Amino acid sequence: MISSTIIAVIGLLAVSLGVPHDYPFVIEKGSKLYIEGTSNVNSFECMCTDEFDPLTAKITLSDDDRAVTFTGTTLRLKTTLLDCDNSKMNRDLCEALKSDDYPYIRIDLHDAVVTEGSFDDPNGAKISCNASITITNIARKVTLIVKGRKLSHGRFRFISTKELLMTDFGVEPPTALLGLIKVRNAIRINFDLITKAG
Repeated sequence: MISSTIIAVIGLLAVSLGVPHDYPFVIEKGSKLYIEGTSNVNSFECMCTDEFDPLTAKITLSDDDRAVTFTGTTLRLKTTLLDCDNSKMNRDLCEALKSDDYPYIRIDLHDAVVTEGSFDDPNGAKISCNASITITNIARKVTLIVKGRKLSHGRFRFISTKELLMTDFGVEPPTALLGLIKVRNAIRINFDLITKAG
């Protein structure tokens, strides 16, 4: 369920720094990744409380350094660490995501290209990123539109949002109170991530 800028994080850093091969990086504490949704009675927000290990992006840059291709760049997120600030809803979400059989959401980055601006601009850069998201055992290709900006000391900020349909991943939207409360199929994945060269 996580549509993800996380994927774009790797691509954007690589493009901006002109790294020719492996690029180690970390996602800093304080970064936010959360899911927003609605039901027939209210709205909800589920924060990702997972902590990410240092990662290494394997990349190939284009001649103009504005596009990058990735090989074997994968992020895994533990579904039981999505917190909706409601223990019953957490249980329902884990059940809907079949977390016993599929404990992780997987995000694979394919390629990214800077379409507008640059990381040094006050408004940052606009990046289009192609990725795959796997939830349960179903993978879907997605395009993420990401805004990236250089901060300082090798740090970058990336912001993105993506709407997904749960049923596209074989997930039945949760219900409660004998079906009186029904979660709507469309959810929004939000990212506000700060990364740093590892």
